[in-house]
Amino acid sequence: MCIQIAARTSRLLRRLLLSLSAPLLLGAWAPTAMAADVAWPGLKPVTLIVGYPAGGGADTVARLVADRLGKKYNQRFIVENRSGASGTIAATVVARAPADGYTLLASASSELTVVPTIRTSLQYDPAKDFEPVAVTSQTTYLLVSNLEFPANTLQELVAYAKKNPGKVSYGSYGQNTFTHLTGEYLQLLTGTKLLHVPYKGGGDLIPALLGNQIEISFNSPAEVLSQVQAGRMKALAVLSPQRLKEMPSLPTSAEAGYPDLTARGWNGLMAPKGTPTQVLDELNAAVNEIMRSEDVVRDLQARGIEPGGGTRQAARERIDNELQRWRDVVEKVGLQRID
Repeated sequence: MCIQIAARTSRLLRRLLLSLSAPLLLGAWAPTAMAADVAWPGLKPVTLIVGYPAGGGADTVARLVADRLGKKYNQRFIVENRSGASGTIAATVVARAPADGYTLLASASSELTVVPTIRTSLQYDPAKDFEPVAVTSQTTYLLVSNLEFPANTLQELVAYAKKNPGKVSYGSYGQNTFTHLTGEYLQLLTGTKLLHVPYKGGGDLIPALLGNQIEISFNSPAEVLSQVQAGRMKALAVLSPQRLKEMPSLPTSAEAGYPDLTARGWNGLMAPKGTPTQVLDELNAAVNEIMRSEDVVRDLQARGIEPGGGTRQAARERIDNELQRWRDVVEKVGLQRID
């Protein structure tokens, strides 16, 4: 009888101790769980999704940023290419991704500021579905041609195209992209008619130009500077009021008589709407740190690319301003909006 009472008392004491210690255990665990929730990017690899093939301008900058972020945080930052549909496939994937900072869009300007001015059935809204982190780079575009094309300057291109309407083909990063509209705007300003040939991005376009499948294209220096310097293609003009420091002898479109023919692209880092402010601010600070690094500045400038950076608000304002600019171009060119 005494043994039974002792055993029952022991069980009651154990239950009492467990009930008293449970809140203490939970209290000790809770901060750890909360820390795990905000310990970005320590939980798992971060994926930067690019809407264009490997080798293009957006991909080049994305890989540089991913490499530096990986070293800074001792975590894997993976670049994933989801090319097609003028960058909108990648943008749609990121817009639908969890807003936890582990899926980011390494964007070009087309899917955020150009395609939305033409396409009416996009599955994302660039003004509402993304949190801008920062502009990662910006660049003035070049007008280039294959070696067999008879023109060597923008003026000669215009003269040749007027004599051969519809026979000069130009490649773009895809239907309704930044480079497509630049070609349409060139035709409007010069009174010429060109043949548009869309590709999935610079990585596909460059081989086509080198292989003489198209005559001309509009490309970032990061994509074509080495090819021009090696004598594998020709640069006809820089589409800017100022000459390019890396190619000081190359005339501008303004010098050729077309001051309104400018093409200035940019890349950025975007997160899904609702991503925690702490993560966005951390990423913005990291990107700015990367873009101030001397070796990064030197590497980008050698490719004809200006390092990015700046505030999240500045990135938002750039998107809003360029959306309006390309709406105006679409109206002037007379392109019909499509589904």
